[in-house]
Amino acid sequence: MKALLVYFSQTGNTERVALSITRGLETVGISCRTVPLAEARPEMAAEADLLGIAAPVFYYKEPTLVRDFIARLPAASKKPAFTAITHGGNPVNTLRRLQKQLARRGYPVLKSFTALGYDTYPMYFKSFREWGRPDADELQRAADFGAHLSGDVLRFREDKSFPLPRYQFVGGPYFFRSLICQGGMMKRIFPRLVADEKLCTRCGTCRKNCPTGAITLAPFPKIDDKCMWCYLCERICPVQAFTPDWEPMRKKMKV
Repeated sequence: MKALLVYFSQTGNTERVALSITRGLETVGISCRTVPLAEARPEMAAEADLLGIAAPVFYYKEPTLVRDFIARLPAASKKPAFTAITHGGNPVNTLRRLQKQLARRGYPVLKSFTALGYDTYPMYFKSFREWGRPDADELQRAADFGAHLSGDVLRFREDKSFPLPRYQFVGGPYFFRSLICQGGMMKRIFPRLVADEKLCTRCGTCRKNCPTGAITLAPFPKIDDKCMWCYLCERICPVQAFTPDWEPMRKKMKV
């Protein structure tokens, strides 16, 4: 059996989980091709018997890059899939959303894995949560998850009534926030990302590492509408040229 596991990871949290799942898959004889999203091509899924998608939770949902990748997958006929997420806060309906997106392309999700990951969101710099996560126990759980997938795939193939997971819908204030945090609303409510030209050295670090390719140097960094508000550029700038004002947001969120 061949598996393809595509993961998106900025801090390494989700990558560690993906590699642990791969280790578990390979212990039971499943050959797993584990590929970062930036290097993955949707057509790779056609060569695999099992598809995995691993991602962090951004703004209570899967990152737009992951969503776009799933939408471009080649249509399949009940090819088994699994998902894995890391999150520092409430994942709300992320697993439910991923399941629906994959099902539309013909990849029923047999099971999912979740783990805590330390939250790198800039607004929480003064109140970081879940440092050290995922820990050794969670990574071992990820490996065990991978090792048990082969049995689930076999049962899915043999049993037409195989029970697919049902993820309970999460409503309330967190769901409301997940609706707000998307599209043009982000521009209105989140701090703007503008590089201070007095500090910026035009080194290009932000442009090279932007996961969506939203940054161009003209001659200073300019961010276009492909931005997904991950604020990676702010975190990795060697001279800290990006200085968005988070204080109003912190007061609103009481953090």
